[in-house]
Parts: sequence; structure tokens; C-alpha cells
Amino acid sequence: MAIPQSKKKVKEEPTSLKGTLIAVFIVGAFLVISWLAVFGLYLNRL
Repeated sequence: MAIPQSKKKVKEEPTSLKGTLIAVFIVGAFLVISWLAVFGLYLNRL
């Protein structure tokens, strides 16, 4: 039977999520702008 090994606790450095937040805002803005552009085309063709 194997002897259970205790997991060593590794200190995690606090990571900055600024880059992630900026990327999410950029993708969200792209989606909103694309949606509005397509909606505008739809309204023009009515």
C-alpha cells in the first residue's frame, strides 16, 4: 500500500488581472459594435 504524501503548500503570488479585464472589455466592445452595425444594416433594409 502506498504511503500518502502530504502536498506541499506553494505560496501563490498575487496575480494582476488588469490584462484579463482589458481583454474582456475589448472583446465585449467588439461584440457590441458588431451587433449594432448588423442591426443598423437590418434597419436600413426594412
